[in-house]
Amino acid sequence: MTSIGRICAAAGALGLVIVTAVALLPRPGAAQGVPVRVGGGAMHVIVVTGEGSVDAAPDEATLTVGVQTLRKTAQDAQAGTNTAIDEVIGRIAALGIPRDHMRTSGVELSPQRGTGGTGPITGYIATNRVTITVDDPGIAGRVIDAAVAAGANELQGPSFGLRDSSGARTRALRLAMQNAQATASALAAAAGTGPIHLVRIEQAGAVPSPRFAVTAQPAASVLPGTITVTANVRVTYAF
Repeated sequence: MTSIGRICAAAGALGLVIVTAVALLPRPGAAQGVPVRVGGGAMHVIVVTGEGSVDAAPDEATLTVGVQTLRKTAQDAQAGTNTAIDEVIGRIAALGIPRDHMRTSGVELSPQRGTGGTGPITGYIATNRVTITVDDPGIAGRVIDAAVAAGANELQGPSFGLRDSSGARTRALRLAMQNAQATASALAAAAGTGPIHLVRIEQAGAVPSPRFAVTAQPAASVLPGTITVTANVRVTYAF
């Protein structure tokens, strides 16, 4: 079997692509490696994908708490909700959460009717929701407890994230490139070909996603876990 045949067999087992081309022109914006030219002949390339991921501890949490009040009149429903949400905000602020880390995310007022929703109005429901960003995910449980104790009866979240994911993204990209190069080198070695040369790099993006872990919390059971930042690259090598 020729070296090309061996490399195709190895690539097929890994689900990769081998391309034979007479010319390979780098796309605008793509990173370029060592130019490879074969005078008058064909140029063979290996196209591989690489993935890298980095786990990072989240440094912020976001949650939304709300108060929903049912009263006979719209004015009473709104007044009751306003009083309760002010108490919720005060309790959360007392934990050291700056007020500029809180924002109103929804205010609603809707009539309630009898059976089937077509009868006379029997009352009004007023709702006010506040979204809070917490710089220390470890106290998210305390924020929830304080909000509920103050009268909150709606809760969304918390969700965890990174204020700046650029460092983790850079590390993930580096690992993705190492993974791609290792795969291409293994294919070339299996086929018994000469050294490979970098021709093109295409970045597929970096995606942060939460991964939860069991962690003891003194308040509500809120488990920050870790944030996994994943990067993917598509790399072309010539031989």
